[in-house]
This record gives sequence, C-alpha cells and structure tokens, in this order.
Amino acid sequence: MPASSRTDRASGSPLSGRRGFTLLELLVIVAIMAAVAFVAGGSYSGVSRQANDQLVRSEMQELATAIRRFRQDTGYYPKTGPFGLVGVGAGKITDAAIEAQFSHAGASAAERARWFYSPANLYQLTAEKSLLPAGHQLEEWNKETGRGWRGPYLRGDDGYVDIRDGINSGTAAGTSAGNPLAGNDIRDVNGVADPFELRAVTVSGVSLLSWSAAAGVTEREVWGRPYLVFDLNTAHPWIVSMGPDGVYNTSDDIKLTIE
Repeated sequence: MPASSRTDRASGSPLSGRRGFTLLELLVIVAIMAAVAFVAGGSYSGVSRQANDQLVRSEMQELATAIRRFRQDTGYYPKTGPFGLVGVGAGKITDAAIEAQFSHAGASAAERARWFYSPANLYQLTAEKSLLPAGHQLEEWNKETGRGWRGPYLRGDDGYVDIRDGINSGTAAGTSAGNPLAGNDIRDVNGVADPFELRAVTVSGVSLLSWSAAAGVTEREVWGRPYLVFDLNTAHPWIVSMGPDGVYNTSDDIKLTIE
C-alpha cells in the first residue's frame, strides 16, 4: 500500500473516492423532515384543540354553577321573574336602571332591551348590584328568609362583545335556532369568551363577534366566541360554545344543559 494512502487513513482525512449527497438524496431528506414536521404540528394542533375542549367544558360547568346559585338564592334564573325588565312578565328592573348602570347598553330603550336579553349578556352574574328597586324583597340577601340576591355569582367578565339579536330571547325577535350575525346590532354586551381564539366576522362592513376591553374601544383582533345561555325561562336552561369553528349552530358546538 502506498505511503500516501496509509497517511490518509491514519489522519482520518477524506479519501479521494468518498462522495457527498446527490440532489435526489437531499430532496428525499427534505421530504422526510417536512413529513415529520407536519405530523408533529398536527399532533400539537390536536392536543391544543383537546385542551381547549376540556377547558370549555370546565368553564361551562362554572357558569352553570353560578346560574344554579342565582336560582337557589332568589328563586329565579337570571333575567326572569322580577329580574326581567319592567313590562316583561313580572320584571322589576327598569330601563332607567340599565341606562344609569350600563351607559354602553344603547341609546334607546329598544336598544337597551336587545342588549339586556342577548344570550351573550351575563351581566346579572358578574354585576355588583341586583338593580332591583330599593326595598324589593330580593334586592339583597335576607338571612331570615334565606332568600335574596348576593352576587356577584361569577367573578369578572372578559369585556364587551359585539353581536346581533338574531338569537335573542325575551322582547326581541329570534330564537336559539337563529343567527348571532343577523338582525339588529347589539354593541358592547358584557360577555365571557370561550378559549377558541378566532378573528372577528365582518358582515356588510360591520365587525361582529369582536371584543374590546372597554366599551367603545378598538376591538381585539383575536378572541374567543361568547358563551351563550338560552331558555332561562324554562326548567332546564342550556349553555353553548360555538366550538373550534366559531360558527353558531354547527356540528362542533359544545352544549351543556343545566339540570
């Protein structure tokens, strides 16, 4: 064996006969790496969605508990009986009280009524006051009768969401089978967002299902959809999240009936 060959092997330097990767081999490696990245990304996405789904169900249970406590204390579900607006059933809460406490609720009585009865509006669970007239038997907690309002029942909300009244119950047209993007605009509803972050929806130039930290403030670009509560005037109200697609009344909606 020539001395030069022995030197090359001993030093570990490349031999003249050794070659690098061909273009085809490089392409194969890149394809494999892309496939691994795709699988890893898909797995992460699946885990993330599952985590959000579990969080939604946990949050909905908290919301259901708050609604049950409201009824246990007062004998009524939120926005029903005396906790409805004056002129609707036995409602005792006045338009003037809403206007004074929630200046963002609308410029007219009709707008404020739509705001009040939006299924996304959870103000009666998060408010510091009942808004019942002074002296009403349920205005505050009475230890002797074991009845009365002693909220807030839910700590805080996520801000203000813009929606429409196509799914309103109460004085406004629409049902739970309706469309939250149809009907009259309702601005700055006090709501709670689910964890599925999605962009606002623009309909006829109007941004809907968009959130702000304070009434009238520029919207947040990405935020969850508001939880909706339906059929409070029945024995079994129910809560819904619009799910991962952010569209109401589709197959991925997550629902919870309050027993």
